Amino acid sequence: MFDLSAYTLRLLEYLVLMVLFGVPLFGWYGSRRSAHADALAGWPLMGVLLVSATVGIVLTGADVVFKTAGIMGMPVADVDRASLGWYLLETSGGRAAMARVALLVALMFVLGWHRRRGKVEPAFPLAATLAGGALATLAWNGHAAAGEGLSGAIRLAAGVVHLLAAGGWIAAVLMFLAILLRGKKTSGNGRLRSTHDLLHAFSAMGTIFVGALVVSGIAHYGDLTAWSVSTLFQSTYGKLLLFKLVLFGGMLGLGALHRWVLVPRLGRALTSGDHVHEVHALRRSVAAEAALAILIVIVVSVLGTLSPR
Repeated sequence: MFDLSAYTLRLLEYLVLMVLFGVPLFGWYGSRRSAHADALAGWPLMGVLLVSATVGIVLTGADVVFKTAGIMGMPVADVDRASLGWYLLETSGGRAAMARVALLVALMFVLGWHRRRGKVEPAFPLAATLAGGALATLAWNGHAAAGEGLSGAIRLAAGVVHLLAAGGWIAAVLMFLAILLRGKKTSGNGRLRSTHDLLHAFSAMGTIFVGALVVSGIAHYGDLTAWSVSTLFQSTYGKLLLFKLVLFGGMLGLGALHRWVLVPRLGRALTSGDHVHEVHALRRSVAAEAALAILIVIVVSVLGTLSPR
């Protein structure tokens, strides 16, 4: 039960902080042009971010308690103030947790201030920066922070880049899915056209995310497994990593399908006025990509608890 709870906590932390980073990044990108901004009109983005930041703080507190109990070898109910103080002050994971909470509290102040002013868009750059810092601290929850010297620094940097790129990509997929699902309840081509334009424009940033994921993944997992191919087939860690790569390949395939087939087809259909079938096809494909993204986060939440050798 403890392991299941620990995995669930890791999964929720990854998802919440990825969304918290990716949503303002997506909003920042989408609101820079009026042609794209209409696709985001009416979304309670500020509320989503405030709730996510609050949940992130609660999850971090629970994670600290569970990790303290695990290291001390005691039941969760027996964790006391002294044990928590030791974990927070004497371990890298504890110090990362304190930094995470500080960044999330600062983020809530920024969001609250902009919310009182009634302006959402100006908050996006700083919100993405603070949330990105909070997401980056999760690198200290896994193998990325376990290295030493130059090799350890490269592994940690690769782990941070991997988290940020994954957060940006996964949040974008979830946002596009939400926009397309909301399209069921709206009529007219105006919003669909702005959604199409945003999908088309985001392909460049998506390519950056994929490139960062590939390079950082090779650097991180290569160093972690001592560049041993046999490790991928001889350990539970390696087999799960291979499964993650298969899922990632599926996301790449769907992303290519969106960029080169479905989005251009939707653009042509919007011009002709017969777009219902194309919207349904794109919606199903993005939903499949979102499902693969969630599966990848589930796998990652388990990988961080396993020995790579």
